[in-house]
Amino acid sequence: MQPDVDPNQQNQTMLYGRPQIQQTEDGFPQQQIIIIDEKFKPEFNFRYLSFLVFVLGVIVSMISGNVVVEGDMKPYLRLLSESACCLSIILLFSLDAIFYKQKADWQQLNGQPNSSSIIGMSLEIFFAFIVVLFGYLWFIGN
Repeated sequence: MQPDVDPNQQNQTMLYGRPQIQQTEDGFPQQQIIIIDEKFKPEFNFRYLSFLVFVLGVIVSMISGNVVVEGDMKPYLRLLSESACCLSIILLFSLDAIFYKQKADWQQLNGQPNSSSIIGMSLEIFFAFIVVLFGYLWFIGN
């Protein structure tokens, strides 16, 4: 014989990681924990890689832009400086867009809204395109 259990309490789900006791068919209680505030932690974080690439590109750009040389090497070092800066910004936006894509997929898999990640990914791709366009116009103008 089973103890008296309120049927309204049996199938309720608690949120935010609080335990929920549910009655099973054999009469033994079963604990269910649902975690809502889970954070996105990818195995390989493209956002960190994007910042690293950007910092390295700016460092290469600053070093090659400040090297004092005479003769034929000066225009090549200037081109290297400008290219490193432009390419690092493009890679920054591209790798960050990959991060947002991973986050949007993870959010969809966990039943969370992913519209902000999709918007972020779209903006990153748009900004990368703008930098490519300005870089192209800059290099054909020189």
